Order: sequence, then structure tokens, then C-alpha cells
Amino acid sequence: MGNGTIYRRSHSWCVGFTVNGRRVRETVGPNKKIAERVLSLRMTQVLENRYFPPNRQLGRMPFKDFAQMYLEREGPLLKSIRTERNRVLAWAREFGSRPLRQITRAEMETWRRKKMTTCRPATINRDLSRLRRMFSLAVEWELLEESPMAGIRFLRENNARTRYLSLEESNRLIASCIEPHIRALVTIALHSGMRLGEILNLRWHDLDFAAGFILVRDSKNGESRQVPTDATLSALFRAYPHRPSTDLVFSSSSGGHIVDVRTGFQNACKRAGLIDLHFHDLRHTFASQFVMSGGDLYILKEILGHKSITMTQRYAHLSPTYKIKAIDRMNTLWADARPQTSTSELLLENSSVTAASQATHQDPPPALTPATDAALII
Repeated sequence: MGNGTIYRRSHSWCVGFTVNGRRVRETVGPNKKIAERVLSLRMTQVLENRYFPPNRQLGRMPFKDFAQMYLEREGPLLKSIRTERNRVLAWAREFGSRPLRQITRAEMETWRRKKMTTCRPATINRDLSRLRRMFSLAVEWELLEESPMAGIRFLRENNARTRYLSLEESNRLIASCIEPHIRALVTIALHSGMRLGEILNLRWHDLDFAAGFILVRDSKNGESRQVPTDATLSALFRAYPHRPSTDLVFSSSSGGHIVDVRTGFQNACKRAGLIDLHFHDLRHTFASQFVMSGGDLYILKEILGHKSITMTQRYAHLSPTYKIKAIDRMNTLWADARPQTSTSELLLENSSVTAASQATHQDPPPALTPATDAALII
């Protein structure tokens, strides 16, 4: 094959060929036939002046420097800036000053197995998803030849929480909120099912008091939606103070977004005597109470902004007490039912059933009344 050769090194087949007087070696894999095809392709590329050797400078940037570059370029575009920034910084601590090209897929799989002992699948998947995005951009920005995340499978998630509040607990939580903005956020979440981020991003022009809707412009699924407001929310928004320096409904003293909600919310939970409660559980509470009051799942799907009804069913779980009451209603229904004498019960136990006997014991046809005559005519 001219200047091209195939040879075996350890368990892999390699190809060697000359380009512009420089010898190039490339490892292919354990299959000799594939190595032959790769060599034929490389020789054709050399002859047609279409072969470009890989850039040896790619992947030399330290990961921590790349992480800083990523935050500077992509940080303003992230929805949950604080959460995602912490994920990026966590990866920067993990890899430090190591060059990008030294990070391998096997290393990622080892990290995942280690985290499975301490973290939930969803947490692991979110961290890996952020890292995959980072490496994809490293390739796009020509800092890395290929991403080590290629082929990494995410874990199956089963993180559905069944934590939600009764109406009494909900009112107790609202009453335990001392800070006005915390009480307002909790009330809105319980009465609308909106996510915390959606509430904090609300602007005054998103509130349509005349139509009775809240416009959520930037939801989790990337689509806008309208959330109906009840009398409680209408009164709350009308009475809530409007800062002239910002259009945000809920803002910090400087006019920017509120950063810390967790502290005030957790303090309110302690005062209300509620344990293991997350702010997102207020969304679960809205969905559960909506369904237990007879609300339609498909309407709930539109209110919550789910693309799939499966997600709505996850949130709209019913409490065991509610199910027991539903069975009790069925018991009452059956107890109130009065059994009617049937044709078979009129037959003697030792009688043989014949056409003649059936004719003898058939129920007489019902007498027609003016009402039934009219129904028949219709």
C-alpha cells in the first residue's frame, strides 16, 4: 500500500502513513479489517490533499479555567443561575487544573457509581447534564476534540415525593410566615401551583386583573402559560406594595431578584411544626387538593404547565384518607340499594327451565303512560 502500513500493538491494530514527509501513526482498534479500511481512507485523503492531522493543542486548557470561561459566556443564559453556578464550581473543584483532554469517560462512570451511594438519581443526572453541556461547548469552541461524555447513560429517576399539606396545615404555614414576602410567596404557591422561580420572575405587567390570569412567560418547559387567579390571589396582588424602581413583583431592596427564600421558609415551617417540607411541596399540595376537590386532571395539566399527563398524575396523587372516604361512599351506595326480585328468583329451585316455563314466569310488559308514550314518539 505504498507508504502505508498496518501493525499490531498490544491488543489494538494501528496504521502508519507519511504526510508531507512526516510519519503519522493512528490506533484503530482490535479489528484488522477495519484498520485496513481506515488506512485505505487515510491514503486516499493524503493523495487528494484532504487529510488534516489532529490539532495537538486541543484539550490543554485546565478545567478550572474552562469552567470560568463557561460561566462568563453561559452564566447569564442559565435559568437557575445560583444552582447551576454551584454545579459548575463543584466540577471545577473535582477536576482542578487538569487539562480537558485528560478527563475520560471511565472516570465519569466511576464518579457516578460513587455518588449513587449518597445522592438521588435526579441529583446525579442534573450534575452530569451540566457537565455534558460544558464539554459539548468545549468541542464547539474548539477547545477539545471530542467530549468524554459521549455514550454516558443517565440513571433512571424515581424521585416522586408524596409530601403535601392538608388545608389545616396550609393555613397554619401561612399564618407562621412573619416576613410579608415569604407569606406572599407561600400563598401564591398554594393557590396557583406555580414554581418558586416562576413566582420570583413575575413582573407587574404579567398580572391581568381584568381577565383573572397570571402570565408565566418563562416556564420550565420553555413555553408560556396562563394561570388562573382566585379571589385570594387577586386581593394579595392588589394590596402588595409596588416598588417604583423595578417592574418585578418580588424584589430585593436594591430592585433585583430575591436570592434567599429558603431561610424564611424553613423558619416558618419550624414555627408551624411542619417537618420535611420543601417549597416545591406547595406545588404538590395545590395539585393534590385540586384533584381531591373534584378537579379535572387535564385542566390541572394546563395550569401546572406539564407537557405530558403522566407528570400531572405524579403530582396529583390522592391521600389515603381521601381514598378511604371514597370507598365509604361506595359502601353507602350499595347499602342504600334495594335489590329487586328477578325472574330467576321466581322459579322453584327444583323446577326445570323450559320455553313454556319461561313464558309463564316472564315479567309482564310495563304499562304505557302518557309520559312514556311521548318518549317513544320522540
